[in-house]
Amino acid sequence: MKTNAHNTLAILFQHVEIFYNVIDYYNEEPRKSSDFQIFVYEGILENYIQQRVADINDQKRIASALSLHNLNQCNQIAYIDNAKGIFRIKNDLLSVIKNIDSTRLRELGQPDLDVIYSQIRIFYDYFNQNTDNYSHYHPEFMEHIDALMDTMQDVFSKIEHNVRALDGNAKRLSEIVDSHDFEKHTPTEQVEKAFKEIAHIYQRNILPTLAFLNEEAMTKDSSAIYLIRKIREKLNHSTFYEEARTISIIEMRLLSFIEIITDIRRKLHRYIDMSQKQRALYNRVEQHYNKLNSLVIELLDSKLTGKLLSPQHEFFQPAKIFNQLTSWSRTNLTKPLIELPNNFNIEVTYEYIRGKLDSVTAFSSKKQMPVVKGKNSKEHILKRKRVERIKSLMRSFQNKDCDDLYLAIHHYLSDKIEQYSLKDIYDAKAFLDKKYVITTALKRNTIRYNQQELSYPIKKLMEKKRDEDTI
Repeated sequence: MKTNAHNTLAILFQHVEIFYNVIDYYNEEPRKSSDFQIFVYEGILENYIQQRVADINDQKRIASALSLHNLNQCNQIAYIDNAKGIFRIKNDLLSVIKNIDSTRLRELGQPDLDVIYSQIRIFYDYFNQNTDNYSHYHPEFMEHIDALMDTMQDVFSKIEHNVRALDGNAKRLSEIVDSHDFEKHTPTEQVEKAFKEIAHIYQRNILPTLAFLNEEAMTKDSSAIYLIRKIREKLNHSTFYEEARTISIIEMRLLSFIEIITDIRRKLHRYIDMSQKQRALYNRVEQHYNKLNSLVIELLDSKLTGKLLSPQHEFFQPAKIFNQLTSWSRTNLTKPLIELPNNFNIEVTYEYIRGKLDSVTAFSSKKQMPVVKGKNSKEHILKRKRVERIKSLMRSFQNKDCDDLYLAIHHYLSDKIEQYSLKDIYDAKAFLDKKYVITTALKRNTIRYNQQELSYPIKKLMEKKRDEDTI
């Protein structure tokens, strides 16, 4: 029996809990797609109709309207694949269902938990004061037993319902926040709303429910769980064994929700911290900008000039600490990390860097701090100029078929650099022209210069052959 689209949507939202159960079923395990399995949906639909709908005609009407065939005929299904046994609900309809799903959280906040506590407190006081009336033949006592069991089932159903809704909404909000790149973009309106909803859920639902289920509070009569346990213990000492067993099962199930809610709390608390840090960062940036803007406006003259602040201005005082930072330069390593050729355009430069990064071992190797400590900025500048001088000299270094590379570099640089040191040989070696190739011999040699001594394996220098350049 086909149902028209209008009536189908009406029935769908009247029994939207069917789709809540489908969403809750898949929230229990991580999923990357929005596909649902046909047998899961049909099983949940059948169980819901049998448990919630008494009239046979209504059962047939709901089953026909919410069947996948009818939903597909009414254009509420994006696609259905009977061969694979999967289907997908249209994104617009699924979004509406998920947004309606968030209303489940309003069913169990702090006021609702207070009402539950008051109900359980009334039962606790009655069973505590009427210990002599524990009898299956006492009408008033049996009425309280029946009311207690109904209340316990209702409490468990509400908390279970709320925990599932919490889990589903936490995952939905997490997807919104995680999909945003905070390093490149400012938070959008959707992200801001997600942060506000996370904070609201955290304060109104997570914390009160955890306090309600907290085992540490069970030593106090202000805890509903404590009262439930005391009622169960009193029934254990009577002939109401079946009722005591049922309450014990409900009690254990309620306590089992603590781990789930604690995990949700941990995830949401991370986003709350993120939101607070983002707000603090924005406030600091806005504060510095307003201060800088005011200082610039004060310096403006009639020609709107003079709007540059001196680097020595007190506004930049907090940033002066960065003047003492020095980068890990090439001079602290045996060779340059990356030596870029001249006249490279941007595209070629990026490609060259990507090709060289894989062969650079300095990034993965353990760095050692320079032996000389306490160098000031002037000494670093002099050292850098010295390296640039060596690099410039090595452009003119021509020595074909050299049998001892280190000795040749020593003779070449010793009379061209002030305060020459044998350590400069290693810096110079890194700037050899790419047309040369270096080979190591089995012999060793020693260079002595100004009370310095360098012992090394002899390295030979030869020009690359033309066929080697083309390989």
